[in-house]
Amino acid sequence: MVGGFISGLIISFFTLEYDGWKYITVSDNGEVEQVIHELDFNLITNTFILMIACGIVIYLILSMIEKKKSKG
Repeated sequence: MVGGFISGLIISFFTLEYDGWKYITVSDNGEVEQVIHELDFNLITNTFILMIACGIVIYLILSMIEKKKSKG
């Protein structure tokens, strides 16, 4: 299961392209008053789903390999 989590994190890092959410408030004279950084909960949810899916796939592959070795 740990292998699935690690591979899911690696895949999500390269495919989901997190850029972050920034809200920048600018005053009337053009100066930046405040920069707010927020988390992207869609990215967190998609990463978690990808990690679970990779864990399940690795588990299924390893169980199939184990069944083949026990038969033969």
